[in-house]
Amino acid sequence: MRNLISVAAILFVILSCNKDDDSQSNNGKIVIKGIISGIDVTKSSGLKSTDALLLSDAKKVLVFNSNEYELFDIHDSSFTAKATSGTATALAFLDGGNRYIGCLCSGGMNVLPLVSLKDGDNTIIDLSNLILEGTSVIPANNPIGDAINLDAEEIARYKELGAYYESLSKNIDSDNDGIPDLLDDKQLIISSLFSTQGGKWGINDTKASVADTSQFYINYMILLSGGNALTFSDGNISFSGPEENPYNDISLHGYRLTPGGPQGFLSSFKREIFPPAPGTPDWNVLRPFKKGTYTLTLDGNRSHSLNYSNINCKYYMVLVIPTLHTNSAGKLVSISLEYKLPDNITTVDPKNILNEVTLQLGNPNEIYQSGWLTDKTGFTVVNLSSPLDISSLHHIDIFYEDLLGNQYDIIWQ
Repeated sequence: MRNLISVAAILFVILSCNKDDDSQSNNGKIVIKGIISGIDVTKSSGLKSTDALLLSDAKKVLVFNSNEYELFDIHDSSFTAKATSGTATALAFLDGGNRYIGCLCSGGMNVLPLVSLKDGDNTIIDLSNLILEGTSVIPANNPIGDAINLDAEEIARYKELGAYYESLSKNIDSDNDGIPDLLDDKQLIISSLFSTQGGKWGINDTKASVADTSQFYINYMILLSGGNALTFSDGNISFSGPEENPYNDISLHGYRLTPGGPQGFLSSFKREIFPPAPGTPDWNVLRPFKKGTYTLTLDGNRSHSLNYSNINCKYYMVLVIPTLHTNSAGKLVSISLEYKLPDNITTVDPKNILNEVTLQLGNPNEIYQSGWLTDKTGFTVVNLSSPLDISSLHHIDIFYEDLLGNQYDIIWQ
């Protein structure tokens, strides 16, 4: 059995390269508009303040998902913001002192899934007048079912994810200095990595053999990236928590300093069991992390408090099933992909679950790396520029990022 630690390390490198190169992303920007009505059903206490805040106090809108934050000004009680299509995006409202007032809540969801858009990347989401109820900012126009077309099951899934985005909104000021981290390029992004075995790939007329999904074992890691103003000396980074009952087995899996890139660093942390415990697979086992508040420490003396929501991978776990197609010489010319839920029965539309996919073939060292598949390129076919000898092919890793920014490695061998 192949060691999944090495696979996860490969994934980390690939995603790092992708995040550093904006040219690899084909996602468009969606316009989101709204008007601050100044009507408050109940006042907000503010996330970082004991003062009562009104929606009329709002001066800025923070648009964020699991991978990026962007700040937009409110002018004459109205705003026009932009968000990346193909992501699940939240909006937080701040006053002139950057204190938190509340988050957008539309149709019972505190996130806008920017998928299945009425006019594609040209869609304009007009929220119209906004009012404040507690810390929920309610729009007069609910875009769900109009500008954003989701079925009842998809809407229910996003409603269940409310705690995930509530958790993210609390990470606006991770160093607790009263200033949103984005404003001084100290923002921190926290997400999850899940990896598992999918089964044996298909080839030509032979269908893929999918593993018994009732026996799936998921490995877990936490991924962290930091803004360019966040630096640390070589390897001097640690992660601890949750604060109410800290683990004693968290260790650094890997890191990458990225000066000049969109992030200052990328890092990953794990809870590893090796040798495997009884009842677990014969490989390195990486335990899950509980929901809670964790501390990231840089250079041993600079601490950042981060809320982590251990979103269950069941929401966006997809079997991306590969079938290899060869020419008359037996060399690989293309790969077709199917997308099913782990029951191996229900076919899903990938654009409503994930935003990018890539494949890596190994023997066990890498022999081929595909480009990134997106909604623009299509998710179903990879065509190779030249035929590839796969006589010694050992495994295929299929990596994807879901709409929440979490990452997955589905392994076929």
